[in-house]
Amino acid sequence: MVSCNGCTDGTASIVRSSWPAVQVIEVTKASKPAALRAADEALSVFPRIYLDADVVLPATSARQILERLRTGPALAARPPASYDTKDAAAVVRSYYRARSRLFSLKRCLWGCGAYAVSAAGRARYDAYPEIIADDLSVDRWFRRSEIEIIGSEPSVITVPCRVPDLFRVLRRRYLGNVQIQDLPEPPERTAQSTVRDLLAMVRSSPAAAVDAAVFSAIATAVRITLRISPPTGWNRDESSRVPRATLSCLPDNCHRFGQSGESLPVQPAVGEILPHVGRGD
Repeated sequence: MVSCNGCTDGTASIVRSSWPAVQVIEVTKASKPAALRAADEALSVFPRIYLDADVVLPATSARQILERLRTGPALAARPPASYDTKDAAAVVRSYYRARSRLFSLKRCLWGCGAYAVSAAGRARYDAYPEIIADDLSVDRWFRRSEIEIIGSEPSVITVPCRVPDLFRVLRRRYLGNVQIQDLPEPPERTAQSTVRDLLAMVRSSPAAAVDAAVFSAIATAVRITLRISPPTGWNRDESSRVPRATLSCLPDNCHRFGQSGESLPVQPAVGEILPHVGRGD
């Protein structure tokens, strides 16, 4: 199923013409939570994978996730994830090398553009609230022991190409973090664990220390800009959605994060769209 929210780029017509078996929902409101709620109301099958439209999830890993959640004992899962940084500027690549190493990404549902729940897991929470960070909202309902990282191939997230594009994405993400703290039973803050992991990176090698410094500087700058001028729209990254030949970027490889939180170079995965596991926005 593909759930479109306020799309103006022909997503619905492209899916209908290319994959007639895929059910398409169109929500007029430009709201990711509204698209999620509409898809949940239309679906009855479990387990269920929630997949961002700009993230590639290999079919093999999707099937492995579904099978594991059918048999238990996990109630929620996500695939390992890789960052496609080959067209990103050096500073952006450095930021994502640090992010891929952060140990706090272990056994959580947020941050990789794909997560899944079983029927029992979905029963833990009600309809999606009107906040940006849907994955963080879902993650707060599960203990770490109830979440598994499953999949022989990682999902692939194409990162912003330039630093201004990265700032736009992070401003949206951090706004979602702020919004979720206003909900009943907000999740535990991860600032302390992030600082601990960054300090461990600094001690591990000079190169990792540089990446940690870049990550910290960008995160701090973004938070300052949020206080001065909160975003008013979705702040979508356009640099990862246009032909790379039109951008001035530098090449690199991907970096994968999995159960260890370790950064591992990988080649970008090739994914398939499965009719019963996706949703787009």
